[in-house]
Amino acid sequence: MLIGFLKLGTPIILQDQIQLPQGLLEWIFLPWPLSVGFGMLMLWSAAILWHLKARSSRRSPLLLIPLCWFALQCAASINSLDQELSWLMLKHFLPLIALFMGGYFFLSKDPGLGTLSGYALAGMVLCLWTATEQRMGGLEATRELIYQEPYWQQTYPEDFLQKALEDPAWLQSIRRDPSLLQEAVEEFHLSSGLLSSSEQPPFLERDLGFLEKIGKDRVFGTLFYPNALASGILLCLPWATLTVWRLSHRLQIPSRYLLSSCFCLWGLICLGWSGSKGGWLVGMMSASLLMLVSAIRLKLKLGLTCMLLALAGGAFAWKYADYFNQGATSLSARITYWEAAWDNSLAHPLLGSGPGTFLRVFSQVKSEDAEMARLTHNDYLQQASDSGWPSALVYLAWIGLPLLVARPRNGLSERPVQTAVWLGLCGWALQNFIEFGLYIPGLAWPFFLLLGWLWGTHQAWQKTSSPK
Repeated sequence: MLIGFLKLGTPIILQDQIQLPQGLLEWIFLPWPLSVGFGMLMLWSAAILWHLKARSSRRSPLLLIPLCWFALQCAASINSLDQELSWLMLKHFLPLIALFMGGYFFLSKDPGLGTLSGYALAGMVLCLWTATEQRMGGLEATRELIYQEPYWQQTYPEDFLQKALEDPAWLQSIRRDPSLLQEAVEEFHLSSGLLSSSEQPPFLERDLGFLEKIGKDRVFGTLFYPNALASGILLCLPWATLTVWRLSHRLQIPSRYLLSSCFCLWGLICLGWSGSKGGWLVGMMSASLLMLVSAIRLKLKLGLTCMLLALAGGAFAWKYADYFNQGATSLSARITYWEAAWDNSLAHPLLGSGPGTFLRVFSQVKSEDAEMARLTHNDYLQQASDSGWPSALVYLAWIGLPLLVARPRNGLSERPVQTAVWLGLCGWALQNFIEFGLYIPGLAWPFFLLLGWLWGTHQAWQKTSSPK
């Protein structure tokens, strides 16, 4: 999880833009290509095969669900609109199966997650530290550095860079509309390499996306973009906060409460700095879930939950009033993506158009003023569009059944680690109704590892707690 958060935060669909680092500094500061992560998973897969053999008596019907899902992915790839994209997706999906199985058979031997907790906390701390540094001047320093870098100086005129960094709305508009982009190319006399009459250079989309990301004051930590940071915080903050509490066991109780509360507040502040509106709403839902599984009286917990929703909802409406008054552009864009994915799922209900092919589908149906998207921003709907409705339903069952069956029932004190992990898994699963966490290895890999662990520890707990 430490490596995933820090080095594998780039979406699978953009892996062609990640080069193998050269030299020690690049290995430390730059993201790693997925091939490096695959190499690390080979040892993990060997351990899984060993434990599958050594613990063959421990089985669950749920283990057939991910296998069925992957079989549907393979079937959907046969007549894919883009075989290369679908093959890339299959290479990404297979480790998810291995991680889930590894969590179930191997990691669940440690119900307290003692060893892994330290690595996860370290990854969370470094990610939050990076986000804080970005907020406290790192983004501004990066914007200033761009004017001095030889690559940017040679490729883009300074007046273009200044316009792009100081006016994110303009940059977003030219990224969305090819005609506006061509006008900008001519207006600012960009280099001849950008004056392509038929297709944009492959690096142009990457560069404009980077300029838009650092031109805003939204932090993204070590992950791909701000909403991915929000997903990571939702996934790991409950567990990381509990880890801080457990590691501070030598301190007095008030000091432990203070330390854990400060860490949790740090994560929530970074969630706010990310500017993720969906992250705010899902965080509110996660806090409500935490309240509902607590051991306090039913009437009191319902009252506190309603109060929490009212306060957080009111703060959300006040914070983003201008956003909604201006038309909620990101929400409107998502609705456009969802409509395209829905229509494609109805046109190809059984096997979809092929894993990862929403990019091809949307490019054919999008209007001229719609912003191009590589992913649907809804994992469940993208499954229906790419691989058919059977795959979408199986994927939903793979995630939903463990979270439903292994939900806390006796408050927070009986199995605190399981409760904290369950809460983070629920937050990530909810966030992906409006995001694409499945396609970001640094988020999807920890999620399915922990999902397998949750199911394995739940079965072991049921077996030990059931009356004989």
